[in-house]
Amino acid sequence: MPTAAQLREARDARDARVSSAPRSAARGSGAARLVGYLAIGIAGVVVALLASWVSRGVWRPGPLALPWGVALGIGGSASGVWLARVWTSAAGFAAAAGWLVGIAYLLAGGPGGDLLIINDWLGNGFLLLGSLLVIVTAGWGSWQR
Repeated sequence: MPTAAQLREARDARDARVSSAPRSAARGSGAARLVGYLAIGIAGVVVALLASWVSRGVWRPGPLALPWGVALGIGGSASGVWLARVWTSAAGFAAAAGWLVGIAYLLAGGPGGDLLIINDWLGNGFLLLGSLLVIVTAGWGSWQR
């Protein structure tokens, strides 16, 4: 059974090994980071397209309408931005920018006048709450750095 002193030595040795690498080496070169940010931005566009598609789902048990699609779309969008922030906070902003670009693309409508985000309580709620939550999630904790 190891003693407390041996456990402290092992912990100190482990901490020294973990912190010996410079932070910039772990994140890659500038070109690799740029490609990563572009990929995360494109993933943000894809998340926006999927979230807006699912946002129309409503469960209607009688006179009540429960917008499960809006909740799923907003939650998935915020989760995508939060997962991008695991890499760096700039990746979170790249995902949020991609999400906003995807939503802006969908607002214009299709060539036949087809719309995916419709001007009703579901569409407006998804657009406003989703945009607010994605921006807040991207900036969460940035003031502490």
